[in-house]
Parts: sequence; C-alpha cells; structure tokens
Amino acid sequence: MTKEEILRSYLEDDLLILQGYLKEGEAQKYKWSSPAANNLIEVVKIAIEGELTAESQNVTERKINSFLNK
Repeated sequence: MTKEEILRSYLEDDLLILQGYLKEGEAQKYKWSSPAANNLIEVVKIAIEGELTAESQNVTERKINSFLNK
C-alpha cells in the first residue's frame, strides 16, 4: 500500500465522520500532498510516515509533539 492509500483507509473510518472531523465522502478527496484541514489528519500523516520509514516511536512522538506545539 502507498502512503496515500494508508491515509485514505484511516480517514474512511466511520468514527472520524461521527465525531465531525470529516464529512461523508471527504476522505476520498485527500491526497498525501494536500494541506490538511485539521491537525488530526496531519498527525495521522506524521505517524504513517514514521511507520513506513521505520523510525523509532520516540522520534515520531517528538515530531507529533513539535507539530502540535506550533
């Protein structure tokens, strides 16, 4: 699976729609390079990138914290 396919599979989760993070069908519009409308999507992208590049969880955690503290 590509990064974009993994991202879409996470974004298509019903919980994101129920919680109001995304509207129905909006997940299919997202591309990896698209700027995200909210921080949750950016955090998911950072986590996917970390997992695919096999970086340690500590590094990924620091990247996420750094992003959220901007």
